[in-house]
Amino acid sequence: MSWEKEWLDNFRKIIVEYHKNRAPDPFMIWFRKKDAEGFFNDAFEKVLTILIDARFDQRTTAKNALQNTVQVIQLGALKREFLSPEELPYLIPRQGMAGERWAALFRSSLQKLHELARIIVSKRNWSASELLALFQNVRVPYLGVKMSRLAVRLLYELIPTLRIDMRDYKIPIDSLVYRVLCRLGILDPYNDVYFGENSPADLKAQSFAKAVFPESPHLLDEPLWATGRQANVGGHCYPKNPNCKGCIFNNICKRKFPYLDPTELGMNTSFKYKRTEGDTAYSRDENFDKKAQFAKFVEELKQKGIRGEEYREKS
Repeated sequence: MSWEKEWLDNFRKIIVEYHKNRAPDPFMIWFRKKDAEGFFNDAFEKVLTILIDARFDQRTTAKNALQNTVQVIQLGALKREFLSPEELPYLIPRQGMAGERWAALFRSSLQKLHELARIIVSKRNWSASELLALFQNVRVPYLGVKMSRLAVRLLYELIPTLRIDMRDYKIPIDSLVYRVLCRLGILDPYNDVYFGENSPADLKAQSFAKAVFPESPHLLDEPLWATGRQANVGGHCYPKNPNCKGCIFNNICKRKFPYLDPTELGMNTSFKYKRTEGDTAYSRDENFDKKAQFAKFVEELKQKGIRGEEYREKS
């Protein structure tokens, strides 16, 4: 067995074990309990509940998102498309936003959430890509790409009658996922730059996910971003000086770029396409290039065991 195949087999086993042993998600526990009790009248209410929680589950804890979901459902959000400010005076806000603003934004999005749920239950067979395209077309405020993909995963796991084909699911690439993929050696921040869908890093990451789990590439999503989180929420792969002890990938990680954040090298959302006749390319910001070159130089010094003071003395 080649070392590449052995590495992939070990990686696959780690992901499978993660999902077997992962801590129960509070929303999924609550949803399944309510479903068993006959709380939901039909598939529409189940889908709408998942959409509401996915929208709340951003820049906050899953527990807070669930608390908001339960509150709005108790106030009739599954039956009505409009809630008044008096009915919904406060919701636990996401990080960086006032509670009143967060509640107002939810009220303004409720009608769109109803519309999206009605379309989803109008047919039984979906592919992951079809659902994600639908999310983009309906445009629910503050239900972005990452939360849309979370909703697709929840719909797949919690409502099997929808028959969602997950083979064309794309894992969302954010700073956490990008960092872990680089540290594992799957991506190279100097070559696999990320500037959105179909950028080099995105194409390589999606190709890797499908190679490891052809039928269910979504399985890679949670283990990757969970590993990249901060220490206080159970993460290990911090921007700098990661804590490898206890990390699920500890035994197979190539430990690349431990002293710097790979996202500072290859993840630039300000990239813009520069289209010319017969060719397609992208331009990058000059400061970004200089920053990447300096970071690479610093990393090379550290790999050689040369500290800043020693370099200045030798120079």
